[in-house]
Amino acid sequence: MRSRRVTLCFVLAALALGCGHSLVRPVVFEWNPGLELKTTGIREGTIFYAVTGEGAPVLLLHGFGGEIWVWEKQMAALSKRYRLYIPDLIGYGYSDRPEVEYTPALFIDSIKQFMDQLGLRRASLIGTSMGGGIAWAFAVTYPERVDKLVLIDSTPPDVVTEVRNPSFRWFLAIRNVPLLPYLAVALHTRGMLRATLMEMVFDDRLITDAMVERQYRIGRTAGTARVMTSTARHAEELTRYESALGTLRKPTLIMWGDQDEVFPMRVGKKLQSLIKDSELLAIKGTGHMSMWERPTEANQAILEFLGR
Repeated sequence: MRSRRVTLCFVLAALALGCGHSLVRPVVFEWNPGLELKTTGIREGTIFYAVTGEGAPVLLLHGFGGEIWVWEKQMAALSKRYRLYIPDLIGYGYSDRPEVEYTPALFIDSIKQFMDQLGLRRASLIGTSMGGGIAWAFAVTYPERVDKLVLIDSTPPDVVTEVRNPSFRWFLAIRNVPLLPYLAVALHTRGMLRATLMEMVFDDRLITDAMVERQYRIGRTAGTARVMTSTARHAEELTRYESALGTLRKPTLIMWGDQDEVFPMRVGKKLQSLIKDSELLAIKGTGHMSMWERPTEANQAILEFLGR
């Protein structure tokens, strides 16, 4: 009986890993037809990105499982003063999913390569969730490439012990179990995805069918399960950069949803204590996607900070 269960697990895993459609990059986003969509190559593969606006360069980095669309409510406001570069991180969105280990070091290096390819000597970085963790880790690794930082509900160095929402805690708990995390991602239903997205916001009514479908569709891309599993398995490696946070001397704004279910407000306060002279702004009545739930307030705070 046990051998049959093991065989069944392997069959299911094979089916899960084999399912999914090939990566097809859009030429236009239906939710923002005016966005200029481009690609550039780094050593590991192709990075898909959007670019808009004129002015000093600003990179916007999405979080775990995310993609370019999470910044949809920032683009119009911020692009009036800045040139926005909004990549899908390597392995996510419409970027390639190479068969590599998705470590913090990989993401940091991929951002450096991305900036090199675009001829960006320096830029300000805005990151949300995992993108925030990549932003501050990039800043301590390559401080000469960073002007200012905006960290929104950011991954802290001790991400594995601090995460609190049920979906992420469960996924981290199974991340090293053979086959299971692959199945969890590959067999994720729309209903399960909706439940996860509802953990990201304070106002559940904001999670529309269109939003669920948008995220579900890109999550069906072949290789996604492998990428997310690898990212989770290497999450603890972010602690290697914690000691360097005390040396960070970049103007830093930390924005946090006061109802964040993923990283409670105390995590934002702890991050502020680690980054010298950083500012902490609580966005009331918002969850983990605070900039998306209250874009007017978030955009105003970002523009004021970057404009100093």
